[in-house]
Amino acid sequence: MLNKIVDLSLRYKLLVLAGFGLAVFLGVRAFLAVPVDAFPDVTPNQVNVYTESPGLAAEDVEKLLTSPIETAMAGLPGVEQIRSVSLFGLSYVGIYFKDDVDIYFARRLVGEKLLEAKERLPAGYGEPSLGPNSSGLGQVFWYTVESADQKLSAMDLRTLHDWNVRLMLRTAPGVDDVTTWGGFEKQYQVQIHPQKLIKYGLSFKAVMEALAANNRQVGGQYVNIGREQYLVRGLGLVADSADIGNIVVAEREGVPIHVHEVAEVKEGPALRFGAVTRDGKEVALGIALARINENAKNVVDGVKQKLRLAQQALPAGVTLNPVYDRTEIVEKALSTAESALVEGSILVAIVLFLFLGEARSALVVIVTLPLAMLIAFLFMQHFGLSANLMSLAGLAIGIGMMVDGAVVMVENGFRLLSHQAGKTVNRTHVILEAAREVINPIAFAILIIIVVFLPLFSLTGLEGKLFKPMALTITFAMVGSLVLTLTLVPVLSALILKPKEEKDTFLVRWAKGAYLPLLDRALENKKKVIVAALALLAAALAVFPFLGKEFMPTLQEGAIMFRVTGIPSTSLEESVRVSQTMDAVLKREFPQTKSVLATIGRAEKGETTDANYMEVLVDVKPRDEWPERMSMPELSDRMKEALEKAIPTVVLGNTQPIQMRVEELISGVRATLALKLYGPDLATLDRLAAGIKPVLAKVTGVADLSLEANKGKPQIVVKVRREEAARFGINADEILEVVQAGIGGKAVSTLLDGVRRFDIQVRLDPAFRDSLQAIGDIPLRTQAGALVPLSRVATVETDEGYTFVRREQLSRYAVLQMDVKGRDVDGFVREAEAKIRSAVKLPEGYWIEWGGAFENQQRAMARLALIVPLTIGLIFLLLYTAFNSLTHAALIIANVPFAIIGGVFGLALTGQYVSVPSAIGFIAVFGVAMLNGIVLVSFLNDQRRQGLSIREAVREGASLRLRPVLMTASVAILGLIPMLLSQGVGAETQRPLATVVVGGLFTSTALTLLLLPLMYEWVETRAERRKPPV
Repeated sequence: MLNKIVDLSLRYKLLVLAGFGLAVFLGVRAFLAVPVDAFPDVTPNQVNVYTESPGLAAEDVEKLLTSPIETAMAGLPGVEQIRSVSLFGLSYVGIYFKDDVDIYFARRLVGEKLLEAKERLPAGYGEPSLGPNSSGLGQVFWYTVESADQKLSAMDLRTLHDWNVRLMLRTAPGVDDVTTWGGFEKQYQVQIHPQKLIKYGLSFKAVMEALAANNRQVGGQYVNIGREQYLVRGLGLVADSADIGNIVVAEREGVPIHVHEVAEVKEGPALRFGAVTRDGKEVALGIALARINENAKNVVDGVKQKLRLAQQALPAGVTLNPVYDRTEIVEKALSTAESALVEGSILVAIVLFLFLGEARSALVVIVTLPLAMLIAFLFMQHFGLSANLMSLAGLAIGIGMMVDGAVVMVENGFRLLSHQAGKTVNRTHVILEAAREVINPIAFAILIIIVVFLPLFSLTGLEGKLFKPMALTITFAMVGSLVLTLTLVPVLSALILKPKEEKDTFLVRWAKGAYLPLLDRALENKKKVIVAALALLAAALAVFPFLGKEFMPTLQEGAIMFRVTGIPSTSLEESVRVSQTMDAVLKREFPQTKSVLATIGRAEKGETTDANYMEVLVDVKPRDEWPERMSMPELSDRMKEALEKAIPTVVLGNTQPIQMRVEELISGVRATLALKLYGPDLATLDRLAAGIKPVLAKVTGVADLSLEANKGKPQIVVKVRREEAARFGINADEILEVVQAGIGGKAVSTLLDGVRRFDIQVRLDPAFRDSLQAIGDIPLRTQAGALVPLSRVATVETDEGYTFVRREQLSRYAVLQMDVKGRDVDGFVREAEAKIRSAVKLPEGYWIEWGGAFENQQRAMARLALIVPLTIGLIFLLLYTAFNSLTHAALIIANVPFAIIGGVFGLALTGQYVSVPSAIGFIAVFGVAMLNGIVLVSFLNDQRRQGLSIREAVREGASLRLRPVLMTASVAILGLIPMLLSQGVGAETQRPLATVVVGGLFTSTALTLLLLPLMYEWVETRAERRKPPV
């Protein structure tokens, strides 16, 4: 079958060349069209439900809103888990679906269930709605709206953004929504004076009803006048503060009483839950959210185009300034991957030339490299993969493997042609002969490399999303390589190669001079060599447990972000002041700082944090402007130390924008590792968590340990005294109406200004609600018309409540967040668990789970432990099929464990941990080790068939195969050297992988060339002895 393909290719050379010409054209088109991103989208398949209930405390939000919504969602098909956060005025429920559920179908299911859930929610406590259809990493572009001459207030900037800029950006392709954060939302406020209400004998409710009834617009169908039809419009909308003030509430003895006689009407800022400061000044921030599965780069380009249009429509002096642009990291990450590919390819070309000493054959091999990559891009486009750090790393690993088949094929063709030097020769015939010798082992070797990467396809969850693109691109490139080796390589060899006398190049002469005496010595001292190899293997296996494990090295994004948490009672104004102090400290002590942006509290929708929490994004200047050289993590740590000295009242943690979002999405916490403590009672959870914290603090390697301070949100509690209220004939509803609308404020109507809409809000005048005394003195009217102060019918006192209530798996939980520095996460967790078990006794109904990166690492390792042995079994079957001999299959598989040695020592020497990328490195090494083994054993068998004795066959075969084995190994090693030495964005995730492959190939090549011939000779000699003499 394979011989037939080669035969046909050589017969129809022109067709093959034309076919690949077309493949190049389509491949280049695919290369340009493939979407680009920094990172595969690892966010879970989730649908969010938000319910805003202004003024409601966290405990009440949980009881009245979150719990009924969660319960309704729990029965949906395909749901993996449900997480929720209830905080002041907002309920957030995140429903996580399995990865294979279509997101639009999931949203429809949740939408239908919401209709049921709404019936269980008490009336008047807010309407649940679906969050934006964006992934957790959907915040692709941030910009601020600033007034250069400071003429416009924060409220004006916010209004401009909400009604001008935001509406334009929402039309950009791929944008799902644009969130506004910071500034003040404009509303029309009616501030009522209780004394004046008393004077006119009016109630609070009467004013609210009058406002609602006097702001309408109606249609009265049409009237025919003569031959014409006139439409009838009834206009009664208020247009400004004066109109609102002139609304009549009641009349006394024929005299109308207007709103402005009992209240002050003015434009003012609404209550807000978040603010944004940039370089110490308050600004309005806009965040563009990309729709799920959209290409980040295209979305950002569209947004930038719309921003330029929006800028033209803004008043003079107002600017839109980009703050965070996802495409910057995309471009940096891609340039890291691309430079590794290009440099690797150049090194490969040099190596081939050095080994073959002949430009023509090197050229044939080098042509296959870009072609295999273009074929991979064709497949990537077809299967909808994006070009990102992970998928391009797959190509970089594959550089060596892609040319392996071509190297072996061309080297053999070149060797056979050299035998015909000086004669007239049918090159096609010779190349066909050469191809027939090696085509089977090559095809099997490439198949086995594809099989070797099968375990990666079995990964699920986050690690599946991260590493499947890599496995897919390697598979695509290897399929391309197989097709090329069967068709184009023989055709080009027949057209380009010339019969020349084969001279070993200087490099090969030197290698053979060193290798052959070594091989002879090894063959004479079999036992010593095998014992030495086993000792090395044992040493590697002994070192392995001490390497430490982690899920994945941290990707350095080139940006610094701080998580800052104040005490629960911190007001928004205090948080703004802290952000200004941070800005001053960073600018004073770190000349590297370019700008500082703090996002405090939460935007009106989409964030689940309170006013005591902020995220501070520090933009740094280019490296060449720094006063001293240091790494990004080092600068981040120094900044953190300086800030902790300057602001001792807050807890700081340093992270990076994408890293933080990913950590939060995976396990609901914004840290590498989290200990979750589940249980029914909030007070008990607090007590237990406080007991566990000092235990964890003593475990070595813990950093940034924080227990979310939850209790301590100050509250003013107004509790109805039912007997007293009954005596005065006052309903509880009237008292609570004063609390909700009078103290908190209530929107009773909307003022329309063109397309813009502003709430008309009713509230008591600030003087009557700014202290306990003032609240207690609010007058209420009894049934008999007498007045009593609020404190007569209700108690008004202070208390402490909860900032938020977190739930997961329908149970409340508390969380301790930490990062682990200087040791592996796995060992840390084991030690911490043992210490907690001995120090803290958990009551019935309470349990502990670890979350964060640890969760994924455990899941990935458990998956691989099952799949890798299965894969080895499959490879063994393939080898058995190839050689039709159990002995030879076992020989090649036995060579694989020795490939581990170099990888383990490589990690140990560079101080890296065993992570998922390094596990993939080991998989890749196994593939190359087998490829070399297959080619060598099949060649030794050929030599035996030609009638050579065992020792002669081993010497001759090993000497002939030395060049291709060294070539495949050095090509793979040098293809990865750029990745190993790279310092660009994203290099950290690829380095462990490159370290393992380079280290592993050193030892595996040495052992392929020494151990394999030795074991082959031993096995074959024993087999001969057993044969009965003829």
